[in-house]
Amino acid sequence: MWIPTPLTPLWLTLSPRGVLALEPALFPRGEEAKGPLAEAVRETVLAYFAGERPDFLAIPLDYARFSPVRAALYERVRRIPYGRTTSYGALARELGLSPRAVGAALKASPFFLLVPAHRVVHADGRLGGFQGQEGLKLWLLRFEGAL
Repeated sequence: MWIPTPLTPLWLTLSPRGVLALEPALFPRGEEAKGPLAEAVRETVLAYFAGERPDFLAIPLDYARFSPVRAALYERVRRIPYGRTTSYGALARELGLSPRAVGAALKASPFFLLVPAHRVVHADGRLGGFQGQEGLKLWLLRFEGAL
């Protein structure tokens, strides 16, 4: 399913367990997602860009292909409040990981907005990478009033 946003279209992929991916995409990446969960994701993303503050926590994510450690990281990042940030180091200390491991896992996350990786920055305030799209991270943080 295509979900239009002010930044870029997002492509949603589902499994019977939940969301497999929500990613910026210019072209379809497989079969179009349909059904109640697809509509719920679409409505929540549209609400986010309309200025509402959904937390996306009610949307189930399919972590079957990830290690328990990575799933725990993604679940922790999902709980970073709208308009707030935390650091790679703080997450690393909390979860017993290295900051580099946190960054690598977030860079590889297929759950755009649903796991708000844009809310994780360096301790000194630098934004850090965002799948090579630091401008997108900056836009999202400004949109949320975090910067």
